Amino acid sequence: MIESISYAKLELPMSKPFRISAGSTNSYEGFLVKVVTDDGFTGYGEATAKPFTTGDTLGSIEHELNAFSKAFKGKEESPELINELAVNTMKASKASRNAIDSALWDIIGKRAGMNARRLLGNYREKIITSYTVDLAPPAQARFQAREHLDRGVKVIKIKLGSGIHEDMERVQTVRDVVGDDLMIYVDFNQGYTARKTVEIAGKLEKLNVEFLEQPVPMRDLRGLKFVREHAGIPVFADEAIFNTDDVVNVLQSESADGINIKLTKSGGITEAMKMISVAEAYRAPVMIGCMIETRVASSTALAVALSRPGVKYTDLDGYVDITTDLAEEAITFESGYLTLPDLPGIGFRLKAEYS
Repeated sequence: MIESISYAKLELPMSKPFRISAGSTNSYEGFLVKVVTDDGFTGYGEATAKPFTTGDTLGSIEHELNAFSKAFKGKEESPELINELAVNTMKASKASRNAIDSALWDIIGKRAGMNARRLLGNYREKIITSYTVDLAPPAQARFQAREHLDRGVKVIKIKLGSGIHEDMERVQTVRDVVGDDLMIYVDFNQGYTARKTVEIAGKLEKLNVEFLEQPVPMRDLRGLKFVREHAGIPVFADEAIFNTDDVVNVLQSESADGINIKLTKSGGITEAMKMISVAEAYRAPVMIGCMIETRVASSTALAVALSRPGVKYTDLDGYVDITTDLAEEAITFESGYLTLPDLPGIGFRLKAEYS
């Protein structure tokens, strides 16, 4: 059973600002959460503050973690049970639930002597990931794209939301740099109206864009469906997807072709696995995405991505610009693909100063 839940606040610098239509950030803020069982197993998870996406702030996360640390002491280390109790205790909690749920899966893996991806499904050993070109002017977009190519990146995600002319210039710049064969897709982060999205989609088709991610505001499912019906490019929902009910609503209404699951939005591995199952039932492709997160959270997301055939895409580059690494071993990028060390638990080993 759970003996204790503790947490430490993290404030980590980034090598450069990250800009999207909803805002920008030049540092990472979050919490590293530690769960200890009465028989000596320890698991770790990460809670990231992203107020403009999830509504979670540093203050709300700390408040929830404080409440959970008291409420869950002495409870069985069951992800299903703890997730249910967490929702009933703090209904709006997402990042804090993710951290505790991930730590519990870390413990389950360590107790079994297996990597979590093996317990969750073990479908593949590696998966391709995108790297992001943010909301940058053409010269910076060109630099970022070339930098990604030099790293061996094989898929590029381009942030949009600064207007049709500027956005088209950014996409054209990236396409010119990477050539015709590399996959690119675009992410609006809710920055457009439905009709404006359809207008730019007609231009994007000529640049062989794989799909459009969350072009309209999260609650505008009618607008999202309008885009899907008129754009000529597949549509993925991201900010519209937080839990299993959202997956059902979006896919049953035929508002999107695929979904982006982020553990920070879903509240952890337990809910994310249910969401993947629903998407697989609808034969809708899944992308596992990220926030600006350390290699702890990124490794956890990768364990999920490696586990199921329904996951067709990953966007797990959120740790790249964080200049402080918490882990000795964790998620690794090489030649376009992500792999996870085959360690018991989630698949990361923290540096001594963070464990």
